[in-house]
Amino acid sequence: MSAGIYLHFPFCKVKCMYCDFYSIPKREDEIPKFVETLATEISLYADSHDINWEFDTIFLGGGTPSLFTVKGLELILETLDQKFDISNVKEITLEANPGEAPYEKLKAFRELGVNRLSMGFQSFDADLLTFLGRIHNPDDCFNTFKNARKAGFDNINADLIFDIPGQSLRKWKKDLKTLVDLQPEHISAYSLTVEENTTLFGLVKSGKVKMPSDILDFAMFKHTRDFLSQNNYKSYEISNYCKTGMECKHNLHYWNLDNYLAFGPSAHGFNGEMRWWNVRSLDEYYKKVQKNEPPLENFEVLTKKDNFNELIFNGLRMVDGIPIQKLAKLFSGDLDVYLNTKVGKWEGLKISENKVMFNEKGVMLADEIASDLFID
Repeated sequence: MSAGIYLHFPFCKVKCMYCDFYSIPKREDEIPKFVETLATEISLYADSHDINWEFDTIFLGGGTPSLFTVKGLELILETLDQKFDISNVKEITLEANPGEAPYEKLKAFRELGVNRLSMGFQSFDADLLTFLGRIHNPDDCFNTFKNARKAGFDNINADLIFDIPGQSLRKWKKDLKTLVDLQPEHISAYSLTVEENTTLFGLVKSGKVKMPSDILDFAMFKHTRDFLSQNNYKSYEISNYCKTGMECKHNLHYWNLDNYLAFGPSAHGFNGEMRWWNVRSLDEYYKKVQKNEPPLENFEVLTKKDNFNELIFNGLRMVDGIPIQKLAKLFSGDLDVYLNTKVGKWEGLKISENKVMFNEKGVMLADEIASDLFID
């Protein structure tokens, strides 16, 4: 089974008001220290575990990994190469923010082996970018995209957000068209989620900000699916669209319940039987690694029931659905009877070619249907 490696880079210039990922603004002077610590963590883990997985993806997320120095990224990739067999890695993704990834750095990253760029555009509307707390402007999006192409990136993902307060359907249609005109290989289009412990959550809870209606959210989502399909972007997961053969291989590991290692503060790893996660505090992360201790915060031993529910939740989001044979290994009882009962209950659920999947109606009710399929 193929596997992935995730690396969490926590630094960013400004914390966005909707972001609940572990990220730290205004501590960029610590990047060299962090890089050394991250390399040490990788070595500590590799030296204490016998890992013989077939790695085929590496994903650098954050935070803003494009703030890595070239030498810093080189050290991390060299450490991975020394400690694991990454000779079969076909996809190395790095997240980048518009305006924070100059051409020279992008070119150097490409020469180091990074072959997929994920760019956080979020919107091309200046007012919406300001509301979201983004520090780039629309021109930064165009310029960074142009520089990425010039640097040799032929596999680019672009993120857009809809359901933003103040965003009309017309504005969303304009954003989508603007992005499609750029012709990235992959598009991630997410509905804005109000997460606890974010600035947005506080504003919504206090009544200072009102989220758009469910009707508008649905209209934006439906237009996204229709418009991108008309422009040759295949929906392969509810929020992800790509040109033929350009799926994000690393994310497929998550959705398929494949193995993946994870390094850096707050990073989560998975091996099929257990999920573990690192401490969230950067200072605590430093302390543990400097003592040659794993920066582990906790772990969870997973039952078949846990993995069944996880596979249902993630796998049903994929257009191809879930092989029934894969679910059967995690289910005690008559799975055919169980699934047929659920298919009879939900018009949006179907079984086709020995897979359980959503039809178009099901996509619109994804979370509700998936929750009903969970086993207690």
